[in-house]
Amino acid sequence: MTDPAERGAREAIEETRFFVGGEWVPSHSTAPPLVVVDPATEEVVGRAAIAGSEDVGAAVGAARRAFDDSDWPRLSPHERAASLAAFADALASERTELTELLRTETGFPRPQARLEAGNMVALLRHAARMAPDLVLREERSGVRGAPTEITHLPVGVVAAIPAWNSPQTLAGNKIAPALLAGCTVVLKPAEQTSLDAFVIARAAERSGLPAGVLNLITGDASTAAALVGHPGVDKVAFTGSTAVGARVAAAAAANITRLSLELGGKSAAIVCDDAPLDQLLATLLPAVLSVNGEMCVAISRLLVSRGRKAEVLTALRTALERVVVGDPADDATQLGPLVTRQHRDRVLAAVRAAVAEGATLVTGGGVPEALERGFYLQPTVVTDVDPRSPIAQEELFAPVLVVLEYEDLDDAVRIANDTPFGLSGAVYSADPVQAIGLARRIRSGSVHVNNGMNLDFDLPFGGLKASGYGREYGREGVFEYLEPQVVFLDRAAQ
Repeated sequence: MTDPAERGAREAIEETRFFVGGEWVPSHSTAPPLVVVDPATEEVVGRAAIAGSEDVGAAVGAARRAFDDSDWPRLSPHERAASLAAFADALASERTELTELLRTETGFPRPQARLEAGNMVALLRHAARMAPDLVLREERSGVRGAPTEITHLPVGVVAAIPAWNSPQTLAGNKIAPALLAGCTVVLKPAEQTSLDAFVIARAAERSGLPAGVLNLITGDASTAAALVGHPGVDKVAFTGSTAVGARVAAAAAANITRLSLELGGKSAAIVCDDAPLDQLLATLLPAVLSVNGEMCVAISRLLVSRGRKAEVLTALRTALERVVVGDPADDATQLGPLVTRQHRDRVLAAVRAAVAEGATLVTGGGVPEALERGFYLQPTVVTDVDPRSPIAQEELFAPVLVVLEYEDLDDAVRIANDTPFGLSGAVYSADPVQAIGLARRIRSGSVHVNNGMNLDFDLPFGGLKASGYGREYGREGVFEYLEPQVVFLDRAAQ
């Protein structure tokens, strides 16, 4: 464990300005600033100003002018790609410092923080590489023979509101496709991870991105509400909980604002009786523990038959009790703290409530010894619960796995689908035909065969049911920021 004294004194970051219209401008709000706390030490990492309605209006106005009056939306994708590549290069130069900032904001172990620090760079570069294949205009004849020109136009001003659990990735998967499509963006990061967004804005400034194309404000729920409800916003791209997503959708509806929502999950993995145990453990554990378990796509329900249940529980307990939980600054750490004390305590309460109602605690369920400071939680497995119980239905956003027993594979599919969510899932089987057949029956946006979690920037990602709508990544992710316009051509001119 790293001694906190060995970390070195670090002054708290003070961000009192916003990046609006290519300039750094002071906040007009008199509200006390946001306080960002290191979840491992409970020390203040820094503060950021809260944008009020005047600040929100200024940021949206700058983005509106850049969209309506500048050349940005009228450039070709190839021309915009050059700006994205320069933006990526500027952000890449900050990776070492950004890694440490992310570690203190999120509590990620350093390897995870290093990966996160590079993800927006990768997304910008990936978007730039997509430009040559992005066809935005085509000629097509309708069923009545009318010649038409179909052009995919940028949707306009985008409010990008990422969640705190992967702040660079979730900002990048909105900003990169929006900019490639020709939109302008107002970025409002999550309260808990507001500080790394300033690294993004400064990189945009250094790269020469045209003024107003990317704007940054920080703030709380009132700031987000003002941004979502602003009539100058054409589209909202939001990642967060399903409960907050519902409020975002309601606020956006007042102005018929376009919307994409990437929300919660309660993903299930079905373990067939022929699934190899070693492969299950090797690929399941990252899907439970990565990002400190705070992932919408995390496998949080494991479905096993009565005949394999004892074997799987024993293997899980042995593997999870070997996981090193501790200081994210220690290179030996595999699992860091949860993001806030309130979140950690909510998860603990949910586990204790399940046990009080008859669940069996297989492992974990408490605070690790000698880690009373910080918001730590042991990796946890519970079983012997009803599939309709709160712990098996509600998203905990933590390294907590519920093991459920099924009667047969039809029952397993029924249990897997019997939640409000539909974001991800998995099937483990040595029989590929059986695995794919089961995967096709699971109602979720992604299903992984003999793996717990995959993500590919070339492929669409998103959810069904209460897990949201719209897609990120791939060609589909770019077209979320485009709208088709059909021009019926003059027949006489043909």
